[in-house]
Amino acid sequence: MKWQEIRLKYPDKFILIGDVVEEKISGNKHRILEGKILKVSDDGKEIRKLCQDYKKIVTKVLFSLPTTPIDFIIEDVPVKGILQ
Repeated sequence: MKWQEIRLKYPDKFILIGDVVEEKISGNKHRILEGKILKVSDDGKEIRKLCQDYKKIVTKVLFSLPTTPIDFIIEDVPVKGILQ
Protein backbone atom coordinates (compact mmCIF):
# COMPACT_ATOMS: atom_id res chain seq x y z
CA MET A 1 0.00 0.00 0.00
CA LYS A 2 1.34 3.47 -0.81
CA TRP A 3 2.52 5.48 2.19
CA GLN A 4 0.21 8.42 1.45
CA GLU A 5 -2.79 6.06 1.49
CA ILE A 6 -1.64 4.47 4.77
CA ARG A 7 -1.24 7.86 6.49
CA LEU A 8 -4.64 9.08 5.28
CA LYS A 9 -6.36 5.83 6.32
CA TYR A 10 -4.74 5.79 9.79
CA PRO A 11 -4.22 9.37 10.97
CA ASP A 12 -2.93 9.83 14.50
CA LYS A 13 -1.85 6.17 14.83
CA PHE A 14 1.44 4.33 15.32
CA ILE A 15 1.95 2.09 12.28
CA LEU A 16 4.34 -0.84 11.86
CA ILE A 17 5.29 -1.26 8.19
CA GLY A 18 7.07 -4.17 6.53
CA ASP A 19 8.34 -4.84 2.99
CA VAL A 20 9.25 -1.17 2.77
CA VAL A 21 9.90 0.31 -0.66
CA GLU A 22 12.03 3.44 -0.58
CA GLU A 23 13.54 5.95 -2.98
CA LYS A 24 17.03 7.31 -2.41
CA ILE A 25 17.03 11.10 -2.24
CA SER A 26 20.67 11.73 -1.30
CA GLY A 27 23.60 9.91 0.26
CA ASN A 28 21.84 9.20 3.55
CA LYS A 29 18.19 10.22 2.97
CA HIS A 30 15.39 8.00 1.66
CA ARG A 31 11.71 8.64 0.95
CA ILE A 32 9.31 5.87 1.98
CA LEU A 33 7.01 5.12 -0.95
CA GLU A 34 5.04 2.08 0.17
CA GLY A 35 4.92 -0.93 2.44
CA LYS A 36 2.79 -3.63 3.98
CA ILE A 37 0.86 -2.74 7.14
CA LEU A 38 1.86 -5.16 9.89
CA LYS A 39 0.12 -3.49 12.85
CA VAL A 40 -1.76 -0.28 13.66
CA SER A 41 -2.05 0.84 17.27
CA ASP A 42 -2.53 3.75 19.65
CA ASP A 43 0.25 2.30 21.82
CA GLY A 44 3.74 3.42 20.76
CA LYS A 45 5.50 1.02 23.14
CA GLU A 46 3.67 -1.93 21.61
CA ILE A 47 4.65 -0.88 18.07
CA ARG A 48 8.29 -0.26 19.05
CA LYS A 49 8.51 -3.71 20.69
CA LEU A 50 6.97 -5.40 17.65
CA CYS A 51 9.39 -3.52 15.39
CA GLN A 52 12.36 -4.83 17.41
CA ASP A 53 10.95 -8.37 17.21
CA TYR A 54 10.41 -8.16 13.44
CA LYS A 55 13.92 -6.78 12.87
CA LYS A 56 15.33 -10.05 14.22
CA ILE A 57 13.88 -11.84 11.16
CA VAL A 58 13.20 -9.09 8.60
CA THR A 59 15.40 -6.06 7.89
CA LYS A 60 12.96 -3.92 5.91
CA VAL A 61 10.62 -2.94 8.74
CA LEU A 62 9.99 0.40 10.42
CA PHE A 63 7.34 2.24 12.34
CA SER A 64 5.77 5.65 11.97
CA LEU A 65 4.64 8.04 14.66
CA PRO A 66 1.24 9.75 14.64
CA THR A 67 3.06 12.94 13.57
CA THR A 68 4.90 11.36 10.61
CA PRO A 69 4.05 13.50 7.56
CA ILE A 70 2.71 12.28 4.23
CA ASP A 71 6.16 12.96 2.76
CA PHE A 72 7.93 10.29 4.88
CA ILE A 73 11.70 10.87 4.68
CA ILE A 74 14.20 8.94 6.80
CA GLU A 75 17.83 9.79 7.35
CA ASP A 76 20.48 7.17 8.12
CA VAL A 77 22.69 8.56 10.88
CA PRO A 78 25.81 6.68 11.93
CA VAL A 79 25.89 5.80 15.60
CA LYS A 80 29.05 6.74 17.45
CA GLY A 81 29.84 5.67 20.96
CA ILE A 82 31.80 3.43 23.20
CA LEU A 83 30.61 -0.10 23.78
CA GLN A 84 31.46 -1.55 27.13
